[in-house]
Amino acid sequence: MSETIPTVGKLTSPSVICELLNGLGHRPNKGLGQNYLIDSNILGILVDAAKISESDRLLEIGPGLGALTQALLAVGAPLTAIEKDKTMVSHLRKTFPHLTLLEEDVLDVNLNALFAGDVNKIIANLPYAVGSRFIVNALEARPLPECMVFLVQKEVADRLTAQPGGKTYGPLAIWSQLNYEVTSVKKVSPNCFLPAPKVWSAVVKFQKRPAPLAEVTDPERFKQLVKVAFQQRRKQIGSNLRKNLPRFFRGLESCGIDPSLRPEQIPITQWVALAACAGNAR
Repeated sequence: MSETIPTVGKLTSPSVICELLNGLGHRPNKGLGQNYLIDSNILGILVDAAKISESDRLLEIGPGLGALTQALLAVGAPLTAIEKDKTMVSHLRKTFPHLTLLEEDVLDVNLNALFAGDVNKIIANLPYAVGSRFIVNALEARPLPECMVFLVQKEVADRLTAQPGGKTYGPLAIWSQLNYEVTSVKKVSPNCFLPAPKVWSAVVKFQKRPAPLAEVTDPERFKQLVKVAFQQRRKQIGSNLRKNLPRFFRGLESCGIDPSLRPEQIPITQWVALAACAGNAR
């Protein structure tokens, strides 16, 4: 590696970040959710949580100036990065000439093709603007990655890890935990970023389950059921479905679901069963 390439430590230094940004004539874009990590300890936690080996195939989203990129490259596993900002793309290509870099909006990327190309782990400081939307896209792609480690807003982390009965339990938790064990690894202060966001963040780890909690036979029907039910999350599931999705309402009794329950009280396996009952109804 060339001596002119900054070290990971320097790439988390506020003074070096400001110097680099000034040299690039660039200011962090709030619309793109650009907040640069300035805590090397959090950087280490992200990398360590993924338990990377040289045989892994890695994907990074929104590498920015490349602090996490350099840490991932140091492991020795092949890395692909996706960056939308043209200024950052130019910087990354000069700084990491051997990096496989895609200049695209990650929300427009064909993840099925990317994951089929042997990407098995995703590690990213996800831009706030696309965090939850990218995660949903990744959960719907096939094949599913073995492991995903993200730095996201704490509010998103709470929704990803929520359990039945909690106020943050909803579609994001259900879709995530169906195929993954999702755990919160570390809370992250706003002071760990430049510029500092107004909210806390968290490192979240997705570890693929040996088998899903339940087999979904029709993903679109399952997604429709969950989405519609949680649009009125404080309403009893019976009255909600009777009015909005009557074919699902008829399956409540056979699935052993109390019609007086609210959506946030129903575990994932029962959502899957209810979707299947609707598919079997004549």
